[in-house]
Amino acid sequence: MIAVAVIGDPDTAAGFRLAGIRDVYEYSLEEGEEIARVLDKVAKEEVAIILINERFAAETRTREKIREINEKKKGVSPVILEIPGKKGPMEKEIDEISLLIRRAVGVAVK
Repeated sequence: MIAVAVIGDPDTAAGFRLAGIRDVYEYSLEEGEEIARVLDKVAKEEVAIILINERFAAETRTREKIREINEKKKGVSPVILEIPGKKGPMEKEIDEISLLIRRAVGVAVK
């Protein structure tokens, strides 16, 4: 079975709990350091997919932790996906998913 974990704001957390996800971590944006710590803890568990609110992921400490996890992992697991919050998607300078695909496949996919 593929384990999924979610790190998000109260609204996102409630939605995923209703969808049946057990590993849901609820935080506010002000808890940036705690979010990075929880992300590190979850990445070390038997979790295949980590969904994180993109506003949390944009936080400097959290962004650094995501890159660190992606550099250290062997294979593709865990996959860290950024999901939009209730305010909608954010503009991004770097598409982290494209970086993961390029790393896994060896070529850029458009």
